[in-house]
Amino acid sequence: MTRPAALNNVAHRHLRVRTERSAALGDARRSVLALPAEFRQLQAHFPIVFQHVDGEAGFQPIVLMGLEEGQNLYLTEQGWDAPVVPMALQRDPFMIGRSGDDLQLHIDLDSPRLVAEGDAESGTAIFMPHGGHSDYLDHVVDLLEHLHAQAQHLPAFIAALTRHQLLEPFALDIALPDGEQGRISGLYTIHEERLAALPGDALEALQREGHLLPIYMQLASLMQLQGLLERHTRAVARG
Repeated sequence: MTRPAALNNVAHRHLRVRTERSAALGDARRSVLALPAEFRQLQAHFPIVFQHVDGEAGFQPIVLMGLEEGQNLYLTEQGWDAPVVPMALQRDPFMIGRSGDDLQLHIDLDSPRLVAEGDAESGTAIFMPHGGHSDYLDHVVDLLEHLHAQAQHLPAFIAALTRHQLLEPFALDIALPDGEQGRISGLYTIHEERLAALPGDALEALQREGHLLPIYMQLASLMQLQGLLERHTRAVARG
């Protein structure tokens, strides 16, 4: 559960945030939302797949970081084991809220990332002593503005994929800690043969609308499934 509150420099002037990556801070997550604008950076390190969601869109792209619920195979005792952190993970514990028609920066007051008041030795300050934004908060604002802007393009991307029937289900077989075989289902990827068979005008439209690059980046990201499986095998061996 979350306890969002509109961020302000009076009520939250002493708050500090732990920015390192660990399971204790909420990073033990199998997947997070991926936005098409970051597919180019993500595809070199993580598999990007799609999953069913409620609502009109029906699907959303996600970065797959683990093969079991509550598992993030990119977390190690030394911290985050990848050069890139998905934007949806970077934003914690901040989020965008609304006040009427206006967007506001909110913070989750129940987040484990928040440092207890009075502990000035750990975490990163949100506000400067005089009340202005810290460099960290400026970064968070830029990140959330970018996230929000890119999220507006996601419905059109999903609509294009479904219009051309480019999403197909796939399953992933994994070894379970008890030695049995497990299977992850309910995931989708782009149907490469159907994409290749699209007529030229359809491909031109996808290119013009900015969808073709993230489509190819998603397909390229599937090369990272083997690496994810190898991480999982090592985790099982460690027990």
